[in-house]
Amino acid sequence: MADLPANSSSATQASAVIALRDDAAGGQNRDGDRASARAPLGPPPAGGSEPPVVDVWSRTQPKYRIRSILLLLLNLLLYCGLCVFTHWLHVARPFDFSLGSYAAPARFWGAGSPNLNDFILYPISVVQVPVHAAVLGLLVAAIVAVPIVIALLYRLPFALPFLAAVLLFAHMPWMALTLMLSCILAVVRPFRLSFRFGSALVAMLPVVLYLYLATRGGTEQYGAASPTHKLLLAAPWVLAILAACVMMGVVLLISRLVDYRPGGVAPVVAVMFATPVILFHARVGVDELEYRVLEAQYGPRSPGFEPVQNAEPRIRGLLSQLATDEALYQRFRDDLLDALHGETTRIQQLVRRSVLTQFLADRRAAYEACRQFIADHPSSPYVPSVLYIQAGVLDTRLDERRLAEREPRRELYTDFPHVQSEATWLKLLRQYPDSPLSIAAALRLAELRLRRGDVDAAMDYLELILSRDPAPTTAPASLLSRPLPEASLGFEPRPYRRAAEHLCELIAANRDDPRYGNEPLQALAGLDPHRRTYLDQLLRLANQYRDGRLYDNLMVRWATALPDAQQRVAMLEACVSRFPAGDALPEALFRLADLEVQALAGQDESRRARGLARLGELVARFGDTCWGRQAAERLTMVGPRPDRPAE
Repeated sequence: MADLPANSSSATQASAVIALRDDAAGGQNRDGDRASARAPLGPPPAGGSEPPVVDVWSRTQPKYRIRSILLLLLNLLLYCGLCVFTHWLHVARPFDFSLGSYAAPARFWGAGSPNLNDFILYPISVVQVPVHAAVLGLLVAAIVAVPIVIALLYRLPFALPFLAAVLLFAHMPWMALTLMLSCILAVVRPFRLSFRFGSALVAMLPVVLYLYLATRGGTEQYGAASPTHKLLLAAPWVLAILAACVMMGVVLLISRLVDYRPGGVAPVVAVMFATPVILFHARVGVDELEYRVLEAQYGPRSPGFEPVQNAEPRIRGLLSQLATDEALYQRFRDDLLDALHGETTRIQQLVRRSVLTQFLADRRAAYEACRQFIADHPSSPYVPSVLYIQAGVLDTRLDERRLAEREPRRELYTDFPHVQSEATWLKLLRQYPDSPLSIAAALRLAELRLRRGDVDAAMDYLELILSRDPAPTTAPASLLSRPLPEASLGFEPRPYRRAAEHLCELIAANRDDPRYGNEPLQALAGLDPHRRTYLDQLLRLANQYRDGRLYDNLMVRWATALPDAQQRVAMLEACVSRFPAGDALPEALFRLADLEVQALAGQDESRRARGLARLGELVARFGDTCWGRQAAERLTMVGPRPDRPAE
């Protein structure tokens, strides 16, 4: 019995040693607490007892500590690469450390504030490339899962560099804050659970809430989306949540199987990084990303090459510059004062020159971007589309007449091809004859050859267009297939085919004039209908070739180009009476009927009936011409109105 105090003292000392070791181990979960409670309350073994293994830091041997640090750095390096890849997929640039690149995604107020739907719609839309939804879903899953498992296995402070990577490299500030909250829920009492996978699932709750709030309005952004499109818009986020849960479960299971030795995280992170990267390069491609960016910046639907824009913001900016730049103000001071008296010639020239300079700079940048894409991806299926954009950019001109109107507009047009685009159109037609875009190339080449007087070559190109059926430019995309490269351009081959029919009939009826040869056709092809002097040039040609075959066509073109609708009607009626047997009669009848049905119908219902009658006459007399076929189409669209109910 005398030994009892000594035994009690030994037990007390052993308990104190265990308590001190528990405090030193830090971050133990309830499994570790229960293991400590089951430990015998006696003196430690001769070799000393190891604390319970609850995370990678539980082993204090130098080799394990060094291995843990090295693998943690490897995980961080892989994770930074993952964030860089994610940012590159969104903006086609791997790095951007400007202040604006961080401020823009942080703004959550206002109608134009960014959200995660921008990520799945630009630059590569998951609706156009469905397999990209899997790429994005796996990327977001890895971004979400890695910091949470690092907090669980390496403790919370070591997850902070990963959150910083989300902010600095992925440019997702709200995601970084959300993951911070998730990591806190995963490891801090009272939210921490003894079942670690349960803690990981609890940590996913802020992520689910973030994804819901950051993707609201997705279908509105895409317009009236079909059910299939809505599923595609939601697919990346659903996949991200499920894949993140699976990834965390696999990492925690591997860590438990190896008794929390270092190395359980890195293999899974590597797989989650490699899978979307390989899938992207195998099924989507770098050329897809760069083409979508190029198309968004310089394509037919891009803001910079929008056909009609309000020019007032540009003019206001120029006037503001005149007011603030002393040297510029002194240069145009007299002209500004003259503007008070209506003498604004130099000011108009300044505005025109400023708008034109900006337009030419945009056109040059677009051309260089197309050239660089073709040099980088010569075998890409998007090369025909890029050639089409490049040639269209070269053909784009500024309609200076619209800048001088009361409501100034920056209006662009592409229907009068530039000689510099001929090589690009020729490359598109020769190297990609099966592309639907080759129809546009053949038409532009025909117009350019006719402008040079090569009528035979022009007819060859036109007959090439008329001999082939227009290929579809849209097709349903499956999950593992790319869409047709031309699908997103909004290319419609029918207007090009119709223009080819018009030009082919014009050449066939007026070529080889007995007196003038093909000179009148060449002269007409050289007139730009958007120039200020177009009407005067038409009259000059009409007077020059008054006794030629093309005279009636020149007069009909002149009457059609008159600015006033009433004048157009009067002159077209005169042409119908003057040239009853000319080849321009079908065009005159159609133009006149179109005016009577569309422009003047609201003023006089009898005019509409007269226009419908003209369309019927045109179909009956000239049904085999392009104008007769166009009249038949118009009749199906604007047929007789139903009788109004009696009042």
